[in-house]
Amino acid sequence: MKIWSAVLAGCFVLSFGGAGHAQTTGKETPETLSGRPLDYATLARLPYQQLIKIAQSDARSKPEADFYKLRIQSRNESVKSSDIKLFLDRKTGPLALVVDNDGFVEVPHTKELLAENPDLVANQPKGTLNIYVDLEVPKVTAPDFKEGKVKYQELFRPLVQIQDEMRKVDPTFGLAGQQFVLELETGEEPVKITRELGSRTFRPNAEGKVYMIMESYLFEENPEVSVPKDTRMNVLPATPEEIEDIRSR
Repeated sequence: MKIWSAVLAGCFVLSFGGAGHAQTTGKETPETLSGRPLDYATLARLPYQQLIKIAQSDARSKPEADFYKLRIQSRNESVKSSDIKLFLDRKTGPLALVVDNDGFVEVPHTKELLAENPDLVANQPKGTLNIYVDLEVPKVTAPDFKEGKVKYQELFRPLVQIQDEMRKVDPTFGLAGQQFVLELETGEEPVKITRELGSRTFRPNAEGKVYMIMESYLFEENPEVSVPKDTRMNVLPATPEEIEDIRSR
């Protein structure tokens, strides 16, 4: 059996909007570090230190640049780049960051900002903005197949390893849902999972590809998986909509 592990390369999408410096003041509209009233329960924000960590993970960036250029885009197609307003919530007052027509924004990198660690705040709802970076994904070895069979945990090991590396950049990566899938190029042959309670068959689509997401109950159970000879395996990013479509099949 000849299996290749074509590890993901290219653009990763990191959404922001959850964690930050929300203050507990007892007010209905808590104030930001700069004293501006802001509803932290609804707007997207990201701590500066985490933003810089993401920026430095970009394969095109220098470790100690004075500025980092990132591309930000809304998941809502009706929201244009010019509609997105960003500012760093500094104690001395908000520092506006301009998003150009192509969605790019320059983020200053200074020791003072790192020490202060203000939130990057957007005028968009949390969870609706994506940050795009080019990451050098770690090389992983292909699963250990024996006579066309492999354990479920071993099959998904490359995916787990890549996800663990992504969490070094963004600790929240994948916590809100899976962001990777396995793509198995099997031709016309199916992939079969053999369980104690019965088997499950994954048939290829019109392009000869089987898409699988990692199911927690199967990962814990660790059943045997039968994979056709000469299958090519890829780890690919997927949107929540694509994940749901695969799950519903």
